[in-house]
Amino acid sequence: MRRTFLSLLFLVHATVFAQVTITFPVNRAIFQRNQSNTGVIPLGGTFQAKVDRIDARLTPINGGNFVNWTPVAINPNFGTFTGGIYAQAGWYKLEIRAFRGESMIGTATLEKVGVGEVLVISGQSNAQGYNDKGNPAAADDRVNCITNYYSYDNTEPPFPVISQLTANVKIAPLGNGSWCWGRLGDLLVQKLNVPILFINTAYEAMGIEDWSRSADGERGFNYYTGNYERPGYPFENLKKSLHYYANMFGVRTVLWHQGETDNDKKTVTPKYKDALEYIIRRSRNETGKNISWMVSRVSRVKAGTYQPVIDGQNLVIQSVPNVFEGPETDAITDRPDGVHFDGNSLIQLAEIWNNKLDLNFFAKSNPLPASFPLFFYLNCNVYDKDKPLRILMPDGFKSYYWTNGFGDLVNSALIETGTGYYRGRAIDYLGNVYYTPAVNYSSLAIPEKPNLSIDGSTSFCQGGSVRITSSTNLDITWSNGDHNQSIVVNQPGNYSVSQYNFLGCFSVSNEVKVSILPKPEVNVFADGATTFCSDKSVNIRSNISNGNIWSNGEKQQTITVTRSGEYFVTAKNEFGCENTSSKINVTVNPMPEKPTVSADGPIAFCADKSVKLASSVTKDIAWNTGEKTNNLIISKTGEYFVTAKNEFGCQNTSNIVSVKVNPLPPKPTITASGPTTFCDGESVTLTATPNQAYQWSNATTANNQTIKSSGLFSVKVIDQNRCVSPPSDETPIIVKPAPLGIDILQSGTYTLESVTSGLYDLKYEWSKDGTILPNDIFYIKAKETGSYTVRGSVLYQLGGGKTLRCFSTPSTPYQFIIDPSNKGLSIFPNPVPKGIINIETLEDHENALVSFYDLRGILMREYVVPKFDTRKTFDLKDMQRGTFLIGVKAKDFNVIKRVFIE
Repeated sequence: MRRTFLSLLFLVHATVFAQVTITFPVNRAIFQRNQSNTGVIPLGGTFQAKVDRIDARLTPINGGNFVNWTPVAINPNFGTFTGGIYAQAGWYKLEIRAFRGESMIGTATLEKVGVGEVLVISGQSNAQGYNDKGNPAAADDRVNCITNYYSYDNTEPPFPVISQLTANVKIAPLGNGSWCWGRLGDLLVQKLNVPILFINTAYEAMGIEDWSRSADGERGFNYYTGNYERPGYPFENLKKSLHYYANMFGVRTVLWHQGETDNDKKTVTPKYKDALEYIIRRSRNETGKNISWMVSRVSRVKAGTYQPVIDGQNLVIQSVPNVFEGPETDAITDRPDGVHFDGNSLIQLAEIWNNKLDLNFFAKSNPLPASFPLFFYLNCNVYDKDKPLRILMPDGFKSYYWTNGFGDLVNSALIETGTGYYRGRAIDYLGNVYYTPAVNYSSLAIPEKPNLSIDGSTSFCQGGSVRITSSTNLDITWSNGDHNQSIVVNQPGNYSVSQYNFLGCFSVSNEVKVSILPKPEVNVFADGATTFCSDKSVNIRSNISNGNIWSNGEKQQTITVTRSGEYFVTAKNEFGCENTSSKINVTVNPMPEKPTVSADGPIAFCADKSVKLASSVTKDIAWNTGEKTNNLIISKTGEYFVTAKNEFGCQNTSNIVSVKVNPLPPKPTITASGPTTFCDGESVTLTATPNQAYQWSNATTANNQTIKSSGLFSVKVIDQNRCVSPPSDETPIIVKPAPLGIDILQSGTYTLESVTSGLYDLKYEWSKDGTILPNDIFYIKAKETGSYTVRGSVLYQLGGGKTLRCFSTPSTPYQFIIDPSNKGLSIFPNPVPKGIINIETLEDHENALVSFYDLRGILMREYVVPKFDTRKTFDLKDMQRGTFLIGVKAKDFNVIKRVFIE
């Protein structure tokens, strides 16, 4: 720890006299590169004078590319700056310079800094190492380690100091000597051409289960001595290194070498696998970062190797993401005590680690970048001479500490203090540690209060000004943002000047109150267009009611302008401040010739006529209908006029011609008194919509007419203005012909039939003595004496599913007489030719029994007739020739007659 204090003291004293100082990073710091072989070097530092800009540049020492001067902080404040410079991986000299305006006021140099690989070592003694075991030191200056912290206890790591990895150096936090790591560093530098930083967290004699339990805060157990370690150890050293160093510098991977103790303990494969998985998971959970691991295959002790441990290591490599295959160290047998390496075997160990850390690994593993220094805020308290500074770290962290390099001063985000050396440390909720740049405030002199002098009156009219001058011109800022020693003020307000030091602390002069007397706001308004024709004018009005003097000499508030020119007004207010309005330009243009409109005929007519209007002016005219021709054909009622326009847009309008267009009567309709399709001999009356007069398509002029023949009929109506309507829709009249040629034939004793000579269908109308009978077929059974007539019919199919039946004229009357001697029964013919006989009855007997007897009275055959409503015919062909008796018997009826069958 003594070395740490000396380093900090040296830093404090070295920076007292420097205008600009680098406080982060430390010399030989190495930051993890990314997969593109580039990275950012975070920067922080202090300055002791006011600074506008800080530049940085990198000059390659070994590897890398030159980075010319690049701005890293613009207008930094509070005496400190943070930033970063982007570079290819390599080993560099870092330089910064500070500017005030165009003047460079200070420079600082860090001799060595790098972008490369940061490797964390962990495991047990063959990773932790020993001194004086033939350890090969790193030959290359680019192989480095943190050297100012070596601890088996719970102390927190100090701000790091970094040195080349020499043979017996202590590698923070717990590494002993260069072991194999110095040689591995040289091999990696030769292969990658980038600097290397080692961090060694290994812990001797610890088995895998002790590592796992210590991650939960338990005490690790030394299998060989029987001693317990402090709570949380050995895992605590790995966790602290990840929180402090890996967070600050970034990290590539954890190099894990452990397993010899578990050979002696005979740890089974599942236990080893589960415990190592838990350690890896906790390393990632504790930091919130997906840290890569490379696991070596390790088990050899004096008694030999132990495959279950190797199997556990292999299972972790195979199953856990972002875990890579490390070397198989059991193959190295040159070990004086059967366990630990030395001399030549350390070189072999370095070589097999180097073989696994190949380009494929660097392409696939997950590098974690460095964090940036914390920025802090500073406020000055000019009234507290003992503690004029209030320094505050940003919100969002779990705990805060301020240190002066020898110990923590306060455990809060805020420190109130004066001159001295300070560095802040903040810890997030995962335990990751962040540092502010170190600052060294050697002088906190608060500037003297400036004095102000005034050249002129501080109360004046708008447009005036006053000069105010500060007693000093060094680091001043006026309340209006100006930085000159004198300012010219033309706006009202309270003006003061502040003098600042490099920390932003300032003193403020007394205020000078400047009052601006307002000028009257003089405005002029035109109540219309300011470019117009000579038949118009425009009123121009001032917003000031009194004291106006117009440019044309008038003094009233509103003037009427009829001539071209520029018009403005001047007025004063109660403070005596005068103001002049803006100008209004007025342009008055001449009028064109006035046109006249004439008509070539009556200007009152029916809607199917028109009239032509003509303008006396033919150039640049427009009718009120929008047309621009000389002549206008009018067919609509309205007022018509024409306007002439000249090149100035001035217009002159003609007389108005009022045209009256009488509308045509509406298209009439025709009403039919009945169907318009009917039978010959019938008629229909067509009636037009009422009006003054009518024009039918058949030359009829009455309101209605009776139609008896087919045709198409339409009508026009004429109103009181003698305007003729459009024709109505045509009404078609269709007269269907009635059938002709019908008479009556008596075809039986009681049967009458119709006789036709034309086109008839099956429906007939019979009448007796003028009374229509119910029969509608071509014959009837006449039961009474009288005068009979018949009409035949034809059925026409009309559209829409409708029909029309037309009847013929009645037949000649047929006189029918009943012969009572027939006794209501007629059998014919008699004699019966061809065996066919007809039987009729006067009445419609039901269930009549027709019997055939020979002359001996023997029944030959018998028929039942359900109803004698028509002539019944019987086939007697199979009966022998001769005379027979035929009897017809029904209810209340029984008649027998003789017939002869031929």
